[in-house]
Amino acid sequence: MSAIKLSEDTPLKELFELVPETRNLLHKYGYSRILELDVEDIVIDKLSIRGLFRLCGIGEEELVSVLREIQSLYNKKLEDKL
Repeated sequence: MSAIKLSEDTPLKELFELVPETRNLLHKYGYSRILELDVEDIVIDKLSIRGLFRLCGIGEEELVSVLREIQSLYNKKLEDKL
C-alpha cells in the first residue's frame, strides 16, 4: 500500500474504506446526524469531508485540524503494515 494525501475533497466512502477509524472520529462533527436521518446510503459516495463540515456548519480551522488527524491515522495505519 502506497501513501496518499487525503484532502478535504475525499469522498466519505473512500475515506472510510482507507481508514475505517475515521467514521468514529467524524461522529462528533456531524456524521452521527447522517446516520440518524438514515441517509448514509444516499450521500456517502458523493459527500466529501469538506461537504460534511459545510453541511454541519463547522468552520475551516476545525476542518484543517480534523484533516491533520485523519492523515495521522492513515499514516499510522501504513506504518503498522510495514
